[in-house]
Amino acid sequence: MGRKAVSYLLKSLAVAFTALLLAAAVVSWRSSFISPEAGNFWASIALLMPVILLLNLAALVWWLFRRKWGVALMPVAALALNLGYISAMVQLPDFGSKGPHDIRVATLNAFGFRRLGPTSVTAYGIATVMKREEVDVLCLQEFLQDSKFPADSIARFFASRMPYHVAQNGQAILSRFPILDHRYVQFPDSGNDYLEADLKVGDDTVRVLSVHLQTSGISGLRHRFRKDYNSDAPVERVIGELERNSRIRAQQVREIRAVIDSTRYPAILAGDFNDTPSSYTYRQIKGNMTDGFRAVGNGFGGTFRYLGGVLRIDYIFYDDNFTGVRYYIPADDLSDHKAVIADLRLKR
Repeated sequence: MGRKAVSYLLKSLAVAFTALLLAAAVVSWRSSFISPEAGNFWASIALLMPVILLLNLAALVWWLFRRKWGVALMPVAALALNLGYISAMVQLPDFGSKGPHDIRVATLNAFGFRRLGPTSVTAYGIATVMKREEVDVLCLQEFLQDSKFPADSIARFFASRMPYHVAQNGQAILSRFPILDHRYVQFPDSGNDYLEADLKVGDDTVRVLSVHLQTSGISGLRHRFRKDYNSDAPVERVIGELERNSRIRAQQVREIRAVIDSTRYPAILAGDFNDTPSSYTYRQIKGNMTDGFRAVGNGFGGTFRYLGGVLRIDYIFYDDNFTGVRYYIPADDLSDHKAVIADLRLKR
């Protein structure tokens, strides 16, 4: 085979690979519309979205460098189709004036107040950061209490800024505003849960939901993968558990969606959703609500400290009774998750 024939073959293979990348981008985009209950394939392909888009970006650079404009349109189409995912992960800085807000909401998976690593972070440390940030309402998941350190004792650390609180099992909502009512629900056959509280904000009642959906299993599986390094099929077990957890979240998300749809008050939904913006969970939870990061955030939105910080699984959503003013992620190392904070203004 001559050099020309080899060159033609390699070019044809490169074009075919680029076409496959476009097809993968289409399928991964489609996966957010289909419940993982319909098949394990859809959960797996959603998790691969970042890799697929990075490969398409590399293909775009390659074909532009070679001045093959027609072929370059394929990765352009792949990236354009998934702009929703990209905008849910990366936002350009907004240097404009933000204006006043009515409520500053924060959410954090507190990891039982036992930060892993060389620095120990306690409930007092988290309270200090929230006071510094002048947070009005704080949603805490994995709020672990016991007989020696009950919820009331933990809440005292936050009381100078947020004197009101409700807490049950692994959930807590602390508030600068009076709490009129609350309801706690644990999902069936699960340790995961949500807590809703009605707050008196001026003349308005605002409903806040703190949510903790089924774990992705990433941090536990990370260690298990290392332990099983020499076993026959660690990858299959890892993928199997990720897919199983995706199916459980799909069931849980239906209940949360029903609660939001039936709420008569302005609603804020915050917490650890254990799923990425490419997922069915994200699309169903968001519905017609606003993702604060996409509306008024900036920079990179990753909230999970493992795996290079590339996963965004903690969110603050709000309905159309609010206008987003600011959305940011403090740099403080408080947990295995990052805290997320949003400034919101009620529409009157």
